[in-house]
Amino acid sequence: MSGDGAYIILTREDAKQLFAQKEDEAIRKFVEQLRQSPKQRDIGLVLECGCDWDPIHRALTEGKLDPDDGEFPLDHCVLGGRQLHSGDGFDAILIRPDVAPHVAGALNDLRRAEFVEKYMAIAPADYGKEPSEPEADRVWSTLKLIRQMFDDAAIEHAAVVFTAER
Repeated sequence: MSGDGAYIILTREDAKQLFAQKEDEAIRKFVEQLRQSPKQRDIGLVLECGCDWDPIHRALTEGKLDPDDGEFPLDHCVLGGRQLHSGDGFDAILIRPDVAPHVAGALNDLRRAEFVEKYMAIAPADYGKEPSEPEADRVWSTLKLIRQMFDDAAIEHAAVVFTAER
């Protein structure tokens, strides 16, 4: 079972501070501070996506939680970016500012019917449960919010960090 995930748009200053972190624990602490920051939340730089990131990644790639699955740029929507931290039940993945516009464009081209078809094709044995129409609707709603997040990052020429507890 996957844990809660979040997307964080990095300001230039945040990106500098993040790249200054060299140890896994420091990276984890820094991105968690950003994720919990009232300021970051108030200005729309943090998007909590709960566990919906799991079926989104599966539907946009090849049905598994493998960061190497899928094709660019949709593979970079969740797990396919640069691993900043992995292990101890925590992932932090960077989607570079030059990649964010490609992800945004691909998400904007994706239609609900196409996404739901891919979601419903996820193998229950891999996913741990049977995909359902109600979940498809909820996950599609979350994906629309993620799409807006990538649109905003593309306009600002900003990087995005995806974090997840596993």
